[in-house]
Amino acid sequence: VLLGLAQKFLEAYLQYSAKGPGVGTVLEVKEEKGLGATLDIILYDGTLKKGDTVVIGSLGEPIQTKVRALLKPRELSEIRYESKFQQVNKVTAAAGVKISAPGLEGALAGSPIRVATEENLDELIAQVKSEIDEVRIDTGSVGIMIKADTLGSLEALVHEFKKDNVPIRKAEVGDISHRDAVEASTVEDPLYSVLIGFSVKVHPDARDFLQESNVKVFTSDVIYRLVEDYQKYVKEQQEQAEKKIFETIIRPGKFKILPGCVFRQSKPAVVGVRVLGGVVRTNADVMLENGNVVGKIKGLQSEGENISSAKIGKEVAMAIEGATVGRQIKEEDVLYVNIPERHAKVLEHEIYDSLSTDEKETLDIFLTLKRKGNPFWAK
Repeated sequence: VLLGLAQKFLEAYLQYSAKGPGVGTVLEVKEEKGLGATLDIILYDGTLKKGDTVVIGSLGEPIQTKVRALLKPRELSEIRYESKFQQVNKVTAAAGVKISAPGLEGALAGSPIRVATEENLDELIAQVKSEIDEVRIDTGSVGIMIKADTLGSLEALVHEFKKDNVPIRKAEVGDISHRDAVEASTVEDPLYSVLIGFSVKVHPDARDFLQESNVKVFTSDVIYRLVEDYQKYVKEQQEQAEKKIFETIIRPGKFKILPGCVFRQSKPAVVGVRVLGGVVRTNADVMLENGNVVGKIKGLQSEGENISSAKIGKEVAMAIEGATVGRQIKEEDVLYVNIPERHAKVLEHEIYDSLSTDEKETLDIFLTLKRKGNPFWAK
């Protein structure tokens, strides 16, 4: 049924001419020993002859050149892998053929190729340039760098990354060169100092440079694997960054002085406490619920052993320098770790989702206490 409908309503679009000038698409730009740069193309309309002038898409102005030779693989051999060819004088659509001609180095895989005459040369140049411009990739000033083997695969790859809101700074057809490696190495953000290569090679000089640099390179011939590998890398980088922050930042903590557990009144005060939320660490300032800072945690002990921190539910002995039991603090007081304002900003606005439930609750209460007198504290 579908074939019948296609024949009836799409008849004009399903026809091709075997007599007019050749029209095709570049499949691959390939170096052949003794020939230099050659093109493997599919001719899907018209005729292509040895000596014809052709216009081919490139990153800059379209290439104009004369066909030096038309090469077809010998029987039972693959056009993309056979090194010995037989020359033909003419090819008629639809057919695959290898073209040898001067100046093919800048041709783009996936770009159009058109047979031109003196009369329509300028028109075809403008037409091919327009077709290439239609598939230009919008890029920004920051983001990753993408290299692909053809325009079609480049478009597909860019689409997948943009779908995940990944910024792209550069997207081109071609192998990963030394220049690409150097350019990627100038990016400071590790999330964007990245080269993505789809079905492309890494030039030897680029590989040597990359081994000594911090640039992350992903290469594959499967688009979704590249996207997944990059997403995994981003997650790992974010986790490492959060870990570094957690190691240096003062985190939320809440504790209660237990009744009947005053072991020394001052210099320093030593009391038994239960951690009610978050984590308490040595060398952290502590404050009462009224906002008054009463001292600094100088030491923690559990079962006679010195420890550096204690989490929710833990009961430990705590030495508080600067506080006197009966004056600044007393039994059953609830105290909080006094988080510096710049640390509180990071906790609330950058890594809040990474905090445990009790840390979030403790931070929320602490911020409420701090903002009673100053609503804009740590905003």
